[in-house]
Amino acid sequence: MSFSPVQASLEGFRFIRDRPRPVTVWMLALLALNLAATVFNLTPWAGRLRDLQQATGIQWSWETVRDLAIHLLPAATIALFLTFASLCIVVPSIFRVMLGKTDGPVFRLGEDEWRMFWLFLAVLVLVTLAAVPTGIIFGYSRVFAANFGLAQVVSAITSVASFLLFCWIVMRSSFAALIEVDTHRLDIQASWRLTRGAFWRLMLTALLCFIWAGLVILAARGLSYVVGTVLAFVLGFSQQEFHEFLWPNNGDLLDLFGAGPMIWKVLAAAELTVAYCVACGALVYAYRALRHPDEEPVFSDDVSS
Repeated sequence: MSFSPVQASLEGFRFIRDRPRPVTVWMLALLALNLAATVFNLTPWAGRLRDLQQATGIQWSWETVRDLAIHLLPAATIALFLTFASLCIVVPSIFRVMLGKTDGPVFRLGEDEWRMFWLFLAVLVLVTLAAVPTGIIFGYSRVFAANFGLAQVVSAITSVASFLLFCWIVMRSSFAALIEVDTHRLDIQASWRLTRGAFWRLMLTALLCFIWAGLVILAARGLSYVVGTVLAFVLGFSQQEFHEFLWPNNGDLLDLFGAGPMIWKVLAAAELTVAYCVACGALVYAYRALRHPDEEPVFSDDVSS
């Protein structure tokens, strides 16, 4: 039951190198979801949701809840779908390809996707339930420590403890989504059994994934900015004109769908795709290693790109 955190953190990059076609499809899917969210934000429905968030002094009653449901339920449903779509539709597609279950990206709204949706809600509820009692305990600890002049020390300790508790829950539950796609069963307990004794290796893997992906994204952003600056200089644009091209502020649709903003949306989709592939690749590697400790965890090489 051992695996290399370094190798696990690099598996996603190996997949991107070896399988560029599905990676490109996932990037286009994430770009489409981004554009759909942008369009939705322009609709009156989205405006109603924003008004509700900013509303104060609402007199709640069954009639108020009923009226809100009638007027906002469609908008809330669309917003909820767009919020979870990348996790519940794109991520299962990535897992299926990396596990060798499909030849290429397949997007659908099936049982796997619905189970994935409930899984993320369950983990969110689990983290919230764990945060409430620990927050109360840590809060009283800080108040008690203040009487002895140790408030800052206890505050630092409780902050670290809160972070480690959050990481512990996330790491122990990290295989649940992958297990769901692999076995078609929603089983968080299976993830906890599989990750027993592997917390620190998973933590190191997550840290390395964050570092590698962050470096790649920063390098890509820096390179794109350098290329854009050179092109602006060659074409005779000033820095102000170049800035207005990339980030227009005219108060119209060009602010969202102009050439400059679209370039950044494509880059954002590419960055998110890299992050997803790196995270999913590391999970698949560790999952295979922990399930089959005597076999070398590799991706299926018999699937054509």
